[in-house]
Amino acid sequence: MMQRFLLFFLALLAIPAKAAELQLTPSLCAVSEEESSCNVSVKVRFTADDSERYCLSIMGKGLIRCFSGKTEKNLEVYIHADHDTQFMVTEGESGERVASAILKVAQYQPKRHRRRYGWGLL
Repeated sequence: MMQRFLLFFLALLAIPAKAAELQLTPSLCAVSEEESSCNVSVKVRFTADDSERYCLSIMGKGLIRCFSGKTEKNLEVYIHADHDTQFMVTEGESGERVASAILKVAQYQPKRHRRRYGWGLL
């Protein structure tokens, strides 16, 4: 029984994992007190080890573009968002998610400093 378990475990280790990476620049958008949403141009960089067909989509906005792997892909996407937005890369045929990244939207709140005036005039 133990030998079967070891053979099964070794077989799992032999299966190559797909390596894919998705990076966003910038990954954070700060919104001032007067604005309610973020308008920014995001550079999307995707790399994959294989030559499969991949598709980039934005959660809530749909499919952006499909492309083949193996070479580094650099795209520029204009985003209008009022909350965190998730970018996903899926495998073209199966729809399986291989990489994802989040563009965070933060409300800028300047820190208010209390001025202290000294009463001692000595």
